[in-house]
Amino acid sequence: MIGRHLKYSLLLIVLVHTASAQFYYFGRNKVQYTRFEWKVLRTEHFDIYYYTEMKELAERGAYLAEESYKIHEQRFNHNIGHRIPLVFYSSHLHFEQTNITSGFIPEGVGGFFEFVKGRVVIPYDGSIHRFEHVIRHELVHVFMHSKVNRNLLDHRISLDREPPLWFTEGLAEFWSSTWDTQAEMVMRDAVLSNYVVPVTDIDRIYGSYLMYKEGQSILEFIAQRFGPEKILLLMENFWKANSFNEVMKLTIGKTYKEFDEEWMYALKKRYYPVLAENDLPSGVAKSIIDVGFNSKPLFFKREGKRELYFIGNHTGYSSIYRVDLDKEKPEPEMVVQGENTSEFEAFHLLQNKLDISRDGLMAFVTKSGETDVLHLYDLKSDRLRESLRFLDLVVLGSPSWSPDGKRITFSSVDKAGRSDLYIFDMTTRSLARLTNDFYEDRDPAWSPDGATIVFSSDRNPYGKQGSLNLFTYDLTSAEIEYLTLGRANFTAPAWSPDGKLLTFTSDIDGARNVWVMEMDRLKLGRTMKKLTHFSTAAFDPGWTDNDEMVFAAFENFSFQIKRIKEVSSLLNSAKITHGFRYDVTKEPWDAPKVEASSVVGEFHYTGDYRLDLAQSQISTDPVFGTTGGAAIAMSDVLGNDQYYFLLYNTAQARSEFLSSFNLAMSHISLGRRTNYNYGIFHFAGDRYDLTDPNLFYYERSFGGYFVLSYPLSQLRRIEAGLTISNSDKDIYVETVPRKAVLVSSSFSFTSDNSLWGPTGPMDGSRARLTLAYTSDIRYSNVNYYTILADYRNLRKPAGSSWGGAGIFGAGRDGKSAGKKSGSQATNSGSPSSISSASDSLSAGLHSIPSGELSTQISGGHGTQSTTRRKGV
Repeated sequence: MIGRHLKYSLLLIVLVHTASAQFYYFGRNKVQYTRFEWKVLRTEHFDIYYYTEMKELAERGAYLAEESYKIHEQRFNHNIGHRIPLVFYSSHLHFEQTNITSGFIPEGVGGFFEFVKGRVVIPYDGSIHRFEHVIRHELVHVFMHSKVNRNLLDHRISLDREPPLWFTEGLAEFWSSTWDTQAEMVMRDAVLSNYVVPVTDIDRIYGSYLMYKEGQSILEFIAQRFGPEKILLLMENFWKANSFNEVMKLTIGKTYKEFDEEWMYALKKRYYPVLAENDLPSGVAKSIIDVGFNSKPLFFKREGKRELYFIGNHTGYSSIYRVDLDKEKPEPEMVVQGENTSEFEAFHLLQNKLDISRDGLMAFVTKSGETDVLHLYDLKSDRLRESLRFLDLVVLGSPSWSPDGKRITFSSVDKAGRSDLYIFDMTTRSLARLTNDFYEDRDPAWSPDGATIVFSSDRNPYGKQGSLNLFTYDLTSAEIEYLTLGRANFTAPAWSPDGKLLTFTSDIDGARNVWVMEMDRLKLGRTMKKLTHFSTAAFDPGWTDNDEMVFAAFENFSFQIKRIKEVSSLLNSAKITHGFRYDVTKEPWDAPKVEASSVVGEFHYTGDYRLDLAQSQISTDPVFGTTGGAAIAMSDVLGNDQYYFLLYNTAQARSEFLSSFNLAMSHISLGRRTNYNYGIFHFAGDRYDLTDPNLFYYERSFGGYFVLSYPLSQLRRIEAGLTISNSDKDIYVETVPRKAVLVSSSFSFTSDNSLWGPTGPMDGSRARLTLAYTSDIRYSNVNYYTILADYRNLRKPAGSSWGGAGIFGAGRDGKSAGKKSGSQATNSGSPSSISSASDSLSAGLHSIPSGELSTQISGGHGTQSTTRRKGV
């Protein structure tokens, strides 16, 4: 897919947090805020999992899934021999709570396919068109994985390999969507800025959105030059060679190197002529900010100073910045830092614009806890005045103030998945819903006279194909009328200060550019004029007070803030105009639901457990002899309940067989905010322990444990644990073995707001305090307490190097406390010296980013993982 409200996001690097931090030393927390009442809709080919509030959306998704199955069944010449688990969420914020993958899910990911159990997980973002795209994209992965494996099995070849990622994700895009303006934008920029990566070196951009779009472009070229049948043959010939380079040679007669020559030449012939009638943004527009990631520029005059506010990422954390617009080379000043407190957990980088009232009250949206929150920040006093959270509204978008500053309109996605417009009255503290249907309504902009709201929506005859047009909402009559009408996209409207002009972006001529419409004319006489002629794209245009316009532009694989002066002169000389015929006689489009005849059953979800892992091992050691055992893991489809079983034997003689069993059974519950883990165990065998003063001994212990983990927020959690065990310890050199019935209790507090890079934490702070007490309640042979304190402060300087400092202290005191540790301070400049233990993200995920170009900023928090992401 390329889903979500973000029409132009960019995934520079996909960096994901490690798996759920619960029960681990450091790490942020994946919080299960919402209690979902899960149900299952069983259709001909799918088991669709959804929760009660989104029943209507699930029925629409079921229809799209069955239609996609029919298309892929023919394209792949293959059918799936089992039912496909398909899990829906009504919003991305709900999707981020999923336990199907243990890792954190960045905003840029719009869905994934997990091929261990074959689960497909997809959130809705308010758009039926993008929902269909994601479903079709992920089902390409399902079919390709099944097709390739069947092919290998038929030829008795091990299933330990698969096609390269550029082919896997390129095919998912090629067979799930058409070549659109987003793909055109990226490839135009790559060719004209000379950073296209050939197939021979494509691993250099592994996992990036550029690789996805290049993969789609490669397959488009193969289909056009060599025939569409060659795409399927690339999969069917996969078993014939050990490398995909050889598969290409067998199928189309070209090696990677030979193919690159033809493909790169074709790209140049296609895109070089674009500059004859269009310009790169840097060639004609003045740069305000050209470093880092920048979006949603907004002009405001504060105490006589002309300032520009925008959302940017200059430190690794996405934050709100401002610059002095009258300076030649302004230096960004941070206004609100995001992503390192629970109050501002995440800015939706390309989804939400800012707005400032005449009194200097800035409205912006961040994720905070379970839902999005609308924040009101006083620019005069530089402090947060208020944060608004609305019942049943999950995702908020693009607030816009009324001229008198007493009301504010915004878009929102509710628990059912409906994307509608709302107005909040600051005086009465009441919320009114303006629209209520399955159409996607977004980008509201309040007119300066206070009578009208302009917004973008797919409620038009071409909306089923994803076209967004502009509409007016009359606040007196509640009537909605067309402002634009066509198969193109019209988004991000912004009024001029006097209300006579409306600017917005449109891709009506094949690339996103800035257009202006004269609103003081009669409706039938209105035309829109093209203001910019960029070869790539422009976004979020806005007005200043000085006949100039500011906007974000895409160039050289980055988003920059640009400015154009003398706008009125440019409009007077504009050569490209476009008028509208408001032909509304066509029937409005609808989103069909799955037919009753296709529904096999519908019931409440009670848990469907399947095997995750089964592994056995036998080993021989010259010291410890022969040992062997097995480990098994299983979980339910939603990943909320996980069971682990271990059986191992270390007997050295037949007489020791029964006493040398190592057995452990554990259950982890992640379905609620309070996570818990309990289990029983029996361990027996020789031990070598550097932390024990006896070093080498034999021990037999059995008992059980219980651990609780409660996340206070994404950044902080408390944990408590209790273990009861019977321990018989034979130290060999002593005549009488030590016996004990040990009761250990512990309490921990963890805080972690660190920013992650490819090698580990780079910025922020991490702290953990643990208090524990262990006592022998039967023989009094053991009795001690433990205190562990660990604090790490990391700072990422402006340059490429980074460093940090930390203090670690550990102490034990009491009978049989073992070795005691003092405290130590560290000062490091390498990841290895300050990194913490962390678990790895589940392997085997194909994912797709949200947004038409999805974004996760380079340096965003997370660790490297084996997750495969579709994205920019």
